[in-house]
Amino acid sequence: MISERTLRKWRKDALKDMIGPKDLSPYLNTIDEIRERSRRILSLTQELLDQHLTKKP
Repeated sequence: MISERTLRKWRKDALKDMIGPKDLSPYLNTIDEIRERSRRILSLTQELLDQHLTKKP
């Protein structure tokens, strides 16, 4: 299972990329692709955090 700390770090990094990526990966051509990837990361990490919180005693 992915730790809550890791999920929060991924979300933080994705939010930073939404504002403006610091470096362009050679695999991604445009800022729109980077923002789309960040939106997907945000969505996925939110779902995983919700699952993590509902499983806490």
